Amino acid sequence: MINTNEAAFLELSATNLQIANRADPKDMFGLLSVKGYVVGQVDDYGTLTVEFAGHTCTLPAAQVMWPQSENTRCVEFHLLTHLIPNGVHEVSAKLNLADGQQLDFPPLSLNISNDGPLAHQVSEDLRAFNAPLITGRIIDSSLFPYGNGTARAWFNDATVEDVDLSFEPANDATAAQKHLLRWGFCVLHEQLPSDLIENFNRDLASAIAVGDLQYRAGSSDRIHGAHRKIPAARAVWLYPPVIDFLESFFKDTPCACQTLTYVNGSEQDAHQDSIHLTPYPSGFMCGVWIALQDIEADSGELFVYPGSHRSGSIRARDLGVGKIVNEDYSPYHVFATAIENIIEQEGYEKVVYRPKAGQILVWHENLIHGGSPRADQSRSRLSVVSHYYAKGSVGFYDSRGEAAALETLAKM
Repeated sequence: MINTNEAAFLELSATNLQIANRADPKDMFGLLSVKGYVVGQVDDYGTLTVEFAGHTCTLPAAQVMWPQSENTRCVEFHLLTHLIPNGVHEVSAKLNLADGQQLDFPPLSLNISNDGPLAHQVSEDLRAFNAPLITGRIIDSSLFPYGNGTARAWFNDATVEDVDLSFEPANDATAAQKHLLRWGFCVLHEQLPSDLIENFNRDLASAIAVGDLQYRAGSSDRIHGAHRKIPAARAVWLYPPVIDFLESFFKDTPCACQTLTYVNGSEQDAHQDSIHLTPYPSGFMCGVWIALQDIEADSGELFVYPGSHRSGSIRARDLGVGKIVNEDYSPYHVFATAIENIIEQEGYEKVVYRPKAGQILVWHENLIHGGSPRADQSRSRLSVVSHYYAKGSVGFYDSRGEAAALETLAKM
């Protein structure tokens, strides 16, 4: 631990506070996760008092702390920065121990910038809803005014042209956007260059071989965070045609959230992304799926249910399920059942997608999609999916109860 604030008489120390879900310390916006650590043990940690931008909030330790190791506890709370003016603000925190003593965390200075029409609309909604500026470590959809706010994704209410269903690259960005509005997905006119695909696949294999990226050979495992280890993967993350298209579609700056890379088909059940990658207001998250090889039949191909994005979002609270703990998704069988019910009630039809290497598919957060069974285990399905939020929205992971990790991208 660095720069600890010693409290020898308590046999405790507190580390510096850090923003856990932003890569650039100069780029502070939206919902921020603030973390610190307490080293040492006492019987009762009492409460945590947080001061930020002239506001004070005291939370029970149980709402902000959990064991990181035998002698270390993580402290996490969240700041909903849409609720304060842009500019430099200081956040400080102190533990109020049950015996009356205190343990201070060194203060942290943040330069907050929530700009643009969407951020302004979201700010107004949150104020009208009396959303909390400071809250504990669990984020839930109940904190936000779904169904009551005035901020809405323009495309969720747009008049939709009846364009033909197609899995071919669109003629241009306008045609792609019309197809996305009508069917919940589109294939962009632009494609990844072949040399970028070759570099990605070569470097992916090398990173797996040396253990920089974790993958079990022959499995359907997803590979997290290739963009942090492979320059070619980051170049895909930053690919200008994708960023330009999303900026036009969101009418706001797109922020990247994650990359998931697949050597083989995922075999994932039909699902919506929005229960796992959740924006307020609804609509301001898109998935971008890119083929890194020509996709063959029986390889565990991606499938989609065209038009299913119009069914609306399902959230964890709606299903009566809690947050995922220790990667145990078993309680979410009710989510799979809910999706099956939507498909049956609305009569949506599954379509399998077999693109050529480099083709780029963009989908709406509510599009129902998944991975086909790998009927031929010898066939790979090299692909990468990235997820992007509009910067002015509030980004979180509803199923996990966490703030979204977002990064504003400079195009290459």
